[in-house]
Amino acid sequence: MRIPWHNLSLALAAVALLSGCKTLPAIPLTTPKPLEVTLNMRLDVYQYRGDEPQDKEVVKTIAEATERQRNRMSEIQTIKDNRFIGEDHRGLLQLREVPAGDWGDYVKRTIDAENEDRMLLMRNQAKQTNKALHEVQSEQWKLRIDKAYKGEWIEVPGEKESTFKWVKAEGPKEKQKPDNKPATATPKPAAKTEQPKPEMKPVTPPKPE
Repeated sequence: MRIPWHNLSLALAAVALLSGCKTLPAIPLTTPKPLEVTLNMRLDVYQYRGDEPQDKEVVKTIAEATERQRNRMSEIQTIKDNRFIGEDHRGLLQLREVPAGDWGDYVKRTIDAENEDRMLLMRNQAKQTNKALHEVQSEQWKLRIDKAYKGEWIEVPGEKESTFKWVKAEGPKEKQKPDNKPATATPKPAAKTEQPKPEMKPVTPPKPE
């Protein structure tokens, strides 16, 4: 049996190629020392990028809430004058009567916006003064009912502990003076009366004898 020449040539070339190949060195898949990840730099960057913008944003938000409250003061007072709302013991406004129609929707939106700003400011005050939120709410409640105009609805402590009731304010309370004693006028010293001066008569010299 004769082998074709071109097939024989291919076989010889394959044998020569295999005999000339060398075994490749093994590639280590493990490292002699475990990998270490340093988190200090990442932590520093996170704290730096997180604190300052947040503080500035909080200050901006508080200022905006204060400005919004100032702009709606006349609206809140008008709603109070119509006896639709009152100051409750949480330092918030509470609807007591909802008017009908669009006016009622307007009152609801206005009160919701006011209460949202009040809560934002009270939470910030509690954080700044290191007080519980309910303590700040109680302080704000007492301040607001003391300034309520006559006839406005306010919530006051009830007969039993931890209860409250709605009453109409009697008017803004005056600040108590530190000394409750009645003021007395200091008596003025009696005016000095001048004694009449003796009358000085001219002395006539004696005549010579």
